[in-house]
Amino acid sequence: LDRRIPPMAATDEGMGEVMLSSSGMTITAGSTFELPIKVDRPSVLRIRFEVDEGYDVDFSLKFREDTDKASIQTLVEPARSSAREGQLDIHTTGTCYVIWDNAFSWINPKSLTYHLSLRSKDDIEKARQLELARLAQLRAAAAVEAKEAMRTARASMIAELEGQVADMMGHEHTARARMVVKQAELKMVEAQFNAAKAGIEAVSEECDVAENLAAMLQDKLAGLLEAQAEDQDVNALETVE
Repeated sequence: LDRRIPPMAATDEGMGEVMLSSSGMTITAGSTFELPIKVDRPSVLRIRFEVDEGYDVDFSLKFREDTDKASIQTLVEPARSSAREGQLDIHTTGTCYVIWDNAFSWINPKSLTYHLSLRSKDDIEKARQLELARLAQLRAAAAVEAKEAMRTARASMIAELEGQVADMMGHEHTARARMVVKQAELKMVEAQFNAAKAGIEAVSEECDVAENLAAMLQDKLAGLLEAQAEDQDVNALETVE
């Protein structure tokens, strides 16, 4: 017993993507569920399905081209699967048949959950170009933001450096003022030292003069004492005689 539904025609929804899904689709024992999908343009078919409770079915894909409706091609050979996910490139127009076959089972029905999407390659390329354009815009905006951030950081750094230079110049002016004061104090001390030195030299000269005068007086005194002693000796001799 086959269960077939009419081919699903592609409709322009959003970017032209057709999405088909079902949850809990029952495939009775000994039957086949076939889902035809009309392909009007070269497209990409994405498939994801799962059979509930760990059961499996024979899954396959077939395709009938619009230019050769008398024959049908097998795109995916029948293979027993409990779950599958992947995509298939379809390069021409026609009808794709997605087949879940439970004919081998005489007793157990299978509960199927599937999600299919069909999107034309032109739409995929347009979406890719739009995404590239969006990424380019994001990169350009990021570059502008980075440049602005760099400009702001540079301005902040310059302001900080200018502040540091102003502080250093203020410290330099203060240090120079203190140096001028110290130089004036040094000159004053030098003047006082020179005055004291001159005074000491003058006193030293006075001491030398006094010392010479004292020596002269001492010599005179010694001569007088010697002359006095000689006079006393003469008087003594005269007295004796």
